[in-house]
Amino acid sequence: MVLIGCDFSINKPACCIFKDNKFHFISWPHDLPKSVLKIYSSSPSIKIIERIDVKEQSSDVSAKLRFEVKNSKYLSNLILLTLSEYIEEKNTFMAFEGLSYGSGGDSGIQLGAYKYVLMDELIKIIPLENMYTYAPITIKKTAGCSQKGKTKSDMIEAFKKTEDTEFSKYICNNEDLFKTKKGNWITHLDDIIDAYWALETLKLKLFPF
Repeated sequence: MVLIGCDFSINKPACCIFKDNKFHFISWPHDLPKSVLKIYSSSPSIKIIERIDVKEQSSDVSAKLRFEVKNSKYLSNLILLTLSEYIEEKNTFMAFEGLSYGSGGDSGIQLGAYKYVLMDELIKIIPLENMYTYAPITIKKTAGCSQKGKTKSDMIEAFKKTEDTEFSKYICNNEDLFKTKKGNWITHLDDIIDAYWALETLKLKLFPF
């Protein structure tokens, strides 16, 4: 059985895969600083897939929408190609984090549209009934971070305590690498770890006992 957790976004999507009792992390970031890319590239169990997608410069609405369709297909195909090596046909289950409360407007619609395109591509290798979406608060609860005032940083701290992945151990032993000069976690780390908690939520839902 293969389990996949996905924190999907347009610019920094990430997945955590559990297969053969081992965790694998993959992300497809757009425009991450080279210094940050270097940190992830040296981390165990993480595969960074660099993208080549250029933003549409036209001010014409029709041209912009055509670009979004092409770019969503490009990103979806890239994710599909990467995940295909881990998939075990009908024996694969995947969880997505749902949209946050208040994620409306054009950006929310755009994100939802990209996600639907991705799911439509993924049904080529994963049955649609094997895909699940969980509310952000449900995933935070899995991490023990659903209380008011808890932040993404708390999700990362909870991940560090799991010690069931090479990556969590690596962060604990090299914390300075993953912190900025101001003491904040480097960009994209929260997305990668959200994918892990989406996977753990899937585990709890599929195997509650």
